[in-house]
Amino acid sequence: MLQVLYSGETKELELSGTRQGLLAFGQLLRGRAGSFDLSENPCPSPYERSLSEIAFREDPERATVSIVTEAQVMRIKGGREALDLLADNLEGFASEAGASDHCHVDSPTCDYVAPESDPLVIAFMK
Repeated sequence: MLQVLYSGETKELELSGTRQGLLAFGQLLRGRAGSFDLSENPCPSPYERSLSEIAFREDPERATVSIVTEAQVMRIKGGREALDLLADNLEGFASEAGASDHCHVDSPTCDYVAPESDPLVIAFMK
């Protein structure tokens, strides 16, 4: 189970889920393209809204990964190495983090994330 919450004011995204949900999404990112339907959160506070889908695709022309919000979809596009690094971070967090931990994935914190990307926080569902 996964959800993505979005703040229009800060453009920050929060990807949260169960350990199994985050691990499954990390594995999905290792493919060439795909999508993941999300659980809707009717009360996304402190965020403004809940997104309905994550869509991703490999783009061999890119060296980084771009994470942006378009309408109700979090779109991820990037080169294979950058997508694998994102998957590694998701899987590592899901495997090792404590229940109240979170992880920031954004530029310039992560050099494989494109500067135009929305800031992303990975956390466990509460």
